[in-house]
Amino acid sequence: MGAALESIAGVCDHAVINDNSGLASSENAAVVLSSTLARTGRLTLVRSSFVDFATARNTCLDATPAEFSHAWGLFVDADEVHGAELLAMAALLPHLPREIEAVDGYCRFFVGSFSWWMDLQRSRCFVRVSPQLRWSGKIHERLAPVGRRIALPAVWAQYGHVVLPREEAEKSKLYASLGAGTAPTQLQLESPNATSVWAHLLLHAHRFDGKHSPAMDMVIKRLSLERAELFACVDRLAGLQTRTDRVRNALRRANASRLVAWRAAEAAVRWQWPPSRTVISFPYMRRAVVGGPQPAPSVRVDLTSDQQRA
Repeated sequence: MGAALESIAGVCDHAVINDNSGLASSENAAVVLSSTLARTGRLTLVRSSFVDFATARNTCLDATPAEFSHAWGLFVDADEVHGAELLAMAALLPHLPREIEAVDGYCRFFVGSFSWWMDLQRSRCFVRVSPQLRWSGKIHERLAPVGRRIALPAVWAQYGHVVLPREEAEKSKLYASLGAGTAPTQLQLESPNATSVWAHLLLHAHRFDGKHSPAMDMVIKRLSLERAELFACVDRLAGLQTRTDRVRNALRRANASRLVAWRAAEAAVRWQWPPSRTVISFPYMRRAVVGGPQPAPSVRVDLTSDQQRA
């Protein structure tokens, strides 16, 4: 949570966070209130009860301060961490034609540890906020109405599967209760381990040879020590991939690389992206306020998570 907040603090004018843990005082709430966004008066913390994911996100929309009701909104899950790509995406926003209402990127999903990832998916990032926007669906929720969308070759990380085995099992139970996936067995809930929760996912995993966001440096350093034995087990499970698994994974990895490369070529031609190709001063945009003759729209964020929506 702390890394997620710090990774967006330089981009957002205001954050709306929904703590639906159901606890009077949660560990994450303390992290939120000590964040840069909170300390600089740019944060609204809402407490609610969890119903489903669409309700959690709509709670954030409803709590958005009026001055941001027509701003660009940034949607972030509490287990997502951005890097420099977010600044580049935000710098492009004031230069987009009005008919473009959403800007997507690509999210890399890590599994088990910080060394393995299993998927790269096109994911929502920025959207033009309006009073009509609503989320629907208990899980894998959808946002509407949203007009034309574009995708940039920006990649960030999602660490929702870099948790303890028990947390993974509980998350699977929650998802299944909302209609997604298969519920874990009673044995998996009572005695979860890396094999029972990740073995099938790690057969599809790729070793990560890139760099994590600087916001994750301290988290990775700490957890690599605390979970050394668990991470070693994850490595062993990934090492069980057969030759067929490795060939399949290599093809998927190549396809993902080609997709991002194609998006990069498209963005360079259509939007002169990344911004280093154009004269764009991001600080010029950052504090803009909607409603007057401003150089650019403000950016606000809804931070959401699985069991605790932010």
